[in-house]
Amino acid sequence: MSKRIHLLCSRRNVPETIFEQHKNYHWAGVDRGTKILLEQGIQPVFTVGDFDSVSDEERAWIAERITITPVPAEKADTDLALGVAQAIKQGFDEICIYGATGGRLDHFMGAMQLLKMPAYQNAHIQLIDQQNEISLLTAGEHTLQNNTRYQYISFVPATDDVTLSLHGFKYDLEQEVLAQGSTLTISNEFDGATARVIVHKGMVYQMRSRDKKD
Repeated sequence: MSKRIHLLCSRRNVPETIFEQHKNYHWAGVDRGTKILLEQGIQPVFTVGDFDSVSDEERAWIAERITITPVPAEKADTDLALGVAQAIKQGFDEICIYGATGGRLDHFMGAMQLLKMPAYQNAHIQLIDQQNEISLLTAGEHTLQNNTRYQYISFVPATDDVTLSLHGFKYDLEQEVLAQGSTLTISNEFDGATARVIVHKGMVYQMRSRDKKD
């Protein structure tokens, strides 16, 4: 049986009502995400980070409510990388990450890199915001369910020399070779309730997206 946890980094682009919908799920606080969870009445399973994104007063407020052990600001990994590593260590194999998009692009690219970590490829890790869900598909056949929340689905090469087949989409492919930089598989759509993706070689980022509502 899978074991899911939600990691919160910040409030940036967090889906509306996410805390109400998943309040009774496992949550972990990544740096400032810890304060936000506590404000929402959610007790984190664990916390990680150097807590440099909170003020001294906010850090004291957090410490009154939960034990934290800040890591040094000068470290080899990002706070999110430490959070994912801790989640994996505690046996979680479904990891939903919120608040990791819409800010610094270097942090976003770091989050994307985490999806490709060989040690994490047996887990299902997603980056989720108000408009997108991003995950990684490794070599093999994947059956996907149509999620009507997201009109569009895209597949972006994550390695060199990707070979991809798509069945059950508006635009199907048969063993198409995708080079790095290709935009051929951007903005596809489901043709029914389910579809199949076969990654014959390499890895692709799967991105489900919807237009922003005004």
